[in-house]
Amino acid sequence: MNTIEHVELMTTPKNLIKVLIVEDQEVLLMGLTFLLQNSPGIQMVGSAKDGPSAVSQALALEPDVILMDVALPGFDGIEATRQIKAKAKCRILILTTITTDKTIFSALEAGADGYCLKDVPSEKLHTAILSVANGGTWLDDEISLCILKSAKFSNSIVTSEQLTLSSEELQVLGLLLEGASSQEISEQIKQTEMEVQVYLKRLVQKVSLSEKIIKEPQRMARCSEGVKIAKQCPTCNLRLEERFTHCPYDNIELIYDKLVGTIFAERYEILSVLGSGTSGVVYKARHRYMQKLVAIKVMHLELISDLSLLKRFRLEAAAASNLNHPNIIDVTDFGLSPDGHAFMIMEFHGGESLESLIFKNVSIPTTLAMEIFKQICDALEHAHRYGIIHRDLKPSNVMVINFSTNDVLVKIVDFGTAKVSSEDSDRANLTSPGQIFGSPTYMSPEQCMGLTLAPSSDVYSMGTLMYETLVGHPPFITENVLEAMYKQINEDCPNIAKVASKASINIDLRLQRIVMKALNKDSQHRYQSFEELKKDLNAVI
Repeated sequence: MNTIEHVELMTTPKNLIKVLIVEDQEVLLMGLTFLLQNSPGIQMVGSAKDGPSAVSQALALEPDVILMDVALPGFDGIEATRQIKAKAKCRILILTTITTDKTIFSALEAGADGYCLKDVPSEKLHTAILSVANGGTWLDDEISLCILKSAKFSNSIVTSEQLTLSSEELQVLGLLLEGASSQEISEQIKQTEMEVQVYLKRLVQKVSLSEKIIKEPQRMARCSEGVKIAKQCPTCNLRLEERFTHCPYDNIELIYDKLVGTIFAERYEILSVLGSGTSGVVYKARHRYMQKLVAIKVMHLELISDLSLLKRFRLEAAAASNLNHPNIIDVTDFGLSPDGHAFMIMEFHGGESLESLIFKNVSIPTTLAMEIFKQICDALEHAHRYGIIHRDLKPSNVMVINFSTNDVLVKIVDFGTAKVSSEDSDRANLTSPGQIFGSPTYMSPEQCMGLTLAPSSDVYSMGTLMYETLVGHPPFITENVLEAMYKQINEDCPNIAKVASKASINIDLRLQRIVMKALNKDSQHRYQSFEELKKDLNAVI
């Protein structure tokens, strides 16, 4: 029987759904009464205005569905739900204005079959009543999102073995986290809204499970070949070697990184931590069956509740995957793991970040630095050609492979703050005027002011990167973000010639002029493209 036939069956007179309303506010009670009296297939059989009356009326009238408010005199709707469920077979749909995690989960654990907000459109409420009466679960879109954003879902103790989502459930979860409504989800997965509710019910059951899981002792990674155990700060997410006990920044006791040494997304063995930042952690991993090494960037679990950050993470994967270039790290996959981690799979080449090399060598020899600069120019010119401005070009986002050899190879990573300015950007672009993304030490003046950016903004960041590579530090050394932004906007960069002379570093005069032109505060007086910048670099012998 299809859904339309089923709804028609439920709306015949002999199959009227008997509804009891539990609401203590007279105006709302009148409104609901009027609504139900004009809803096909539904018969209002009574009302109650407090918890005790709700229980007694439910037992006396035996309704099919109860619309239950939470905040009630006597005792609340959650306790009333618990008592009614213990004594009667009727279905209960919570109808309230409360959206806190505690209330939602308490209501569902008490036995509620659905949860709606009082501002739900009348047609949605009608569909919800039909769904609940038919044995389904109904959750408002906002409630579904609240549940899946909750700390319970982000509990790192819930492992893939304890919380496994089917491919359909995972798809529904992903769509919810993108902000899709239940109607949009039903269109995407080609299922009815009632069938979507079945997936939501399963998700709720699995997410609710996390609260009941007994906390395990910190588990050690299994000692397979190549695994390097790491620790993390539970506050700032900094990753450190196992020998450390406390975070050097906030003095919090470190815990073991629970992903290292485990199987991730059913096919990757996490071997070690390559790096960590504000948005996620990059792991070295090995494919279980192909034995191929990859890099996996995993978004911090607590950030998955912020839809804008999740979308930005996905945009980073999409931006990098569409830029097929030898000097840009290749992203081969993006998704949500069965235990709720957002991740992207990237090629693994080893090597070190330019930041690390500068730290070890104080400054990079000019000949080698020039080759690195040229490859960066090639990568960014390619990105700009496709309408993508990186916005966070800095030494830590430049990987250098085969350093100190004739086969040096540069890979640009981390397009997490990239701005897409192509014709499709209206949908993909997440940046509003005035928003600021990037690292202030390397940001252009216009980027610090939240202005609209052109490719010349990345050129300024490149100037800062070249400056630091050649003399060992960026133009401005500051103590905090605000000071860095102030200097980027209001002060000219110290001339690299004076800094190099003071440090006894010999830099070709033409290269000095290139660096300072890239660092011009006026974007119109900088290089307007990386192609133009590379042309001048090639002229330096």
